[in-house]
Amino acid sequence: MSGTAQPSDFANLLKNSVDHIATMQNRRRRWLLLRAGDKSVDLTKVMLEVQKASLAFHAMTEVRNKLVDAYTQVMGMAV
Repeated sequence: MSGTAQPSDFANLLKNSVDHIATMQNRRRRWLLLRAGDKSVDLTKVMLEVQKASLAFHAMTEVRNKLVDAYTQVMGMAV
């Protein structure tokens, strides 16, 4: 097997990352709802989950922006 990554590997990596971030967002929503209904839930844990989900979403957005920029540059190149 060669040392180069296959296109499907990158697509799988990207899909898995998006799925993981979606799971984190869903978990964040559940924590917020749980906190709203049950005051015994640790606020620190809720805030940590919310921040982790927020950071992951922001990072994914930045990666998407870089990929779109790279695609635009490649498509604008003269052959």
